[in-house]
Amino acid sequence: MVNSSWMHSLTDILTGRPWLLIAIASMAGYLIGSISFARIVTSLFSEERKAKKIERHIPDTDITLESDAIAATSVSLDLGKKFGCLTAILDMLKVALPVWFLLHFFPENYAFLYTAMFGMLGHVYPVYHRFKGGRGQAPLLGGLFVINWFGVLIGNGAAVVLGYLTGSVLVMRWGWMLLMIGWFALYFKDPYFVAYIFLGNILFFFSMRKELATALEIGRKRKSTQEEVSEFMMMGKGLGRFIDRYGLPALLKKLFRSG
Repeated sequence: MVNSSWMHSLTDILTGRPWLLIAIASMAGYLIGSISFARIVTSLFSEERKAKKIERHIPDTDITLESDAIAATSVSLDLGKKFGCLTAILDMLKVALPVWFLLHFFPENYAFLYTAMFGMLGHVYPVYHRFKGGRGQAPLLGGLFVINWFGVLIGNGAAVVLGYLTGSVLVMRWGWMLLMIGWFALYFKDPYFVAYIFLGNILFFFSMRKELATALEIGRKRKSTQEEVSEFMMMGKGLGRFIDRYGLPALLKKLFRSG
């Protein structure tokens, strides 16, 4: 009874002061988002106990992909997919749980959207680690699963279809985020929700700018198969091999050749 009464009192106070609630939600989201589970997992399970930057040589070129991102991908390269998956789940939860709390206790305002956005910002620019973090996909997913989980499923399903139609595993990997902008506009019809997912996209692709520039350079120097791209993105060779053989562009090429 005491705990319930205390919670109700706090809820009444913050509900009556929406900007105070938003300020607290934003700060809490950023500080929790700044927790680097990649560094924690690495310190617990790696012999070197230090997270490594990503460095991967591109075959048949003089290019080395270098990334200072410290997140699930770097953990996967260092310790294996099992620990990379664990890191990604923890990175999703650190945003999902605060967002769920605010959505449950303060559903009348947009504080949960601020928590989701600032949680992602903290992951990308963590205050505890000289503002060097990950790229933000896992915390973005964490917030979205709470806010609109079926939209995430729809967006990913649509990205898979578009990836097949365009013959691109990168569309499958990242297309859902861009599609979510349109989905939020159609489903919520609320500028706050649209602004959240739009800014989430901006933050992610801005943080990926160096990697995207390297990818463009690779594309100029050599023609990569989707199997190579899929393996490089740690999506598995099988998916890329399927797109190379049975994706719509591949099937159309076979059809016109045979014709």
